[in-house]
Amino acid sequence: MASSSSTKSGKANTFLWSFLEQGGSKAIQLFVQIILARLLSPEAFGILAILLVVTQITDSIAQSGLGMALIQKSDADDRSYSTAWWLSLGLAAALYIVVYFTSPTISVFYNMPDLVVYLRVLGVIVFFNSANSIQRSYLQRNMNFRCIFAATTIAALISGFGGVVLAFFGFGVWSLVLQSLLQSIFICIVMWLQISWKPAFTFDVAQAWSLFSYGWKICITGILNVIYSGISELIIGRACSTSELGLYSQGRKYPTAAIGVMSNSIANVLFPMFSAIKGDSEALRGAIRRGLTLGTFLVAPISLLAAVVAKPLVAILLTEKWLACVPIFQLTCISNAILMIQLVNLRAYMALGDSSLYMRLQIIKVLGGGAIIWITAALTHDIYHTAWANFIVGVISIVFVDATPAKRLHGYSSLNQVKDILPILSLSLVAAAASLAVQLLGLGYVPELFLQVILFASVYLGGAKLFKFSELSEAASLLCGFVSRRS
Repeated sequence: MASSSSTKSGKANTFLWSFLEQGGSKAIQLFVQIILARLLSPEAFGILAILLVVTQITDSIAQSGLGMALIQKSDADDRSYSTAWWLSLGLAAALYIVVYFTSPTISVFYNMPDLVVYLRVLGVIVFFNSANSIQRSYLQRNMNFRCIFAATTIAALISGFGGVVLAFFGFGVWSLVLQSLLQSIFICIVMWLQISWKPAFTFDVAQAWSLFSYGWKICITGILNVIYSGISELIIGRACSTSELGLYSQGRKYPTAAIGVMSNSIANVLFPMFSAIKGDSEALRGAIRRGLTLGTFLVAPISLLAAVVAKPLVAILLTEKWLACVPIFQLTCISNAILMIQLVNLRAYMALGDSSLYMRLQIIKVLGGGAIIWITAALTHDIYHTAWANFIVGVISIVFVDATPAKRLHGYSSLNQVKDILPILSLSLVAAAASLAVQLLGLGYVPELFLQVILFASVYLGGAKLFKFSELSEAASLLCGFVSRRS
């Protein structure tokens, strides 16, 4: 009994430190982004959207899935980590040279002369992100989310302060560029000071090949994922104004960041957990089901509540100059309600060692869904039509692409997954419908937001208790376990 209690407490501790790692830094980043949105114009965020797509592609290539490969590798040792460190930094150097010399071409394509210097400065981030991916994998493998929490939170505070000061003094896009760069730099510094492992001057060719053999598929997948998620921004940046791109980008960014706190916290714990029990089919299926239902119980209501309160929330936090992004904000939130199906299954596929499947699924989504989004954006030149295309493709991809191989690989079919989360989604929709009725009262932004949150929470939590959802007690148990561990 004591052992069981200790195990539950340990899981609660791991999950909640992962949540704090995501939540602490993301909350600070969100607060900083709100201040920057009030100080800067949509045009500045439009330029940043293009910069981030380019740098995220270079990050994916430089990291080459090496961090994931280290977590999945059963016999990874210090020599493995040192080899991955130098391999990743070598790739980063090569990629920065490519970014440096191709930045004038990218600038001409988007007709933005200043894009050259922005890309060359922000491109340096590839070195720090590559180093950080190895440090983070070391901590994740050891389930040490407490150190990750400290590093990301401190970095978010320092970089956020720097970005706000620069924006206040009129530095415009530079405040966004330098804020992103500072954050990556300080994550590396704080992690370097915290963890005992340091890269040695050693490079094992056999281990490099072994890691790359697993990781290159995740690398390709990462590139495809960036292209898939960022293709609409790239096309809108060419077809529409920078201001419209800023509205579209921010409309997707805020809900993705907020929901990412919860979903990524769960996903970060699930991958090493799945990897540890991948040899036990029964235990793995049970862990997948628990991760899916508990994750959806937490993510779905937050997603739908955010969609309901989008207008007053945007008006209060960002000011009314950003109200045009509300429909995009809402569509992004609604699609996130079923996000756990994707996250849980993809983590399970990777834990089972089938990184090639992960890559094939992403190719299907890019060639199919990405093409639809690209055509919609190119033909309509309309950010709202593009948002609808993104929404429809996203839902189809999650349910009919990412979850399709589930039955064959781990025995928990997509149909059973949908059945298991359907009661949670239904209750979330009822709570959303009830809170939407508050709009009929014609209140101001603040009282409307307050009443909608209270009503949604009352209906959802009351319904979960009334219908005896096991996930409610599990969530409460996780919280109690963490509190008791701290006391």
